[in-house]
Amino acid sequence: MNIAQLREVVTELLSASPNLIGTYTLPNGSTLPAIYVVGRQSVPNEWKVKGLEVTIEEFPSVSPRAMVGKVQNDKQWTVILVDYTTNSNALHSAAERMARRFPDAQFSFRPESDVVYGQYRIRIPDTQLLPLYPPS
Repeated sequence: MNIAQLREVVTELLSASPNLIGTYTLPNGSTLPAIYVVGRQSVPNEWKVKGLEVTIEEFPSVSPRAMVGKVQNDKQWTVILVDYTTNSNALHSAAERMARRFPDAQFSFRPESDVVYGQYRIRIPDTQLLPLYPPS
C-alpha cells in the first residue's frame, strides 16, 4: 500500500453515507474536505476546521525482519481522527468504520476534555515480503 491508496480508501470509507468528514475553510472562503496528508508540512494554521478532521502521516514507520533470502517489511501507517464538534458521535462512528475496514489496526482513544478535542490515533499494519537488496 502507498499513501495515495491509503488516502483513497480512508476517504471513501468515511465519506460514505452519512459523510463523516468535516470541512476546512480556507482564508479565501472556499472549503475542502477535512482530510490531509501530513508530510513536510502539517495543516496550515490559517485553515479553519469544522467537524471531523482526518490526518494521515505521509510515511509509515518501518520495522524490517530478516528471513532466509527475503525480508519481512512490517510498516505501520498512522491515521489521526479529531472531532472538533463537541458532543458528536462522528468520531466514534468513524473509528467503528475504520475498525471494520482495518480489523488488525491498533486504536488509541483520547477522550474530549476542556483542554483537548476527542481523538483516535489509529496504526494500520501493512506487511510486505521483499527480496533482499541488492539481489545476490
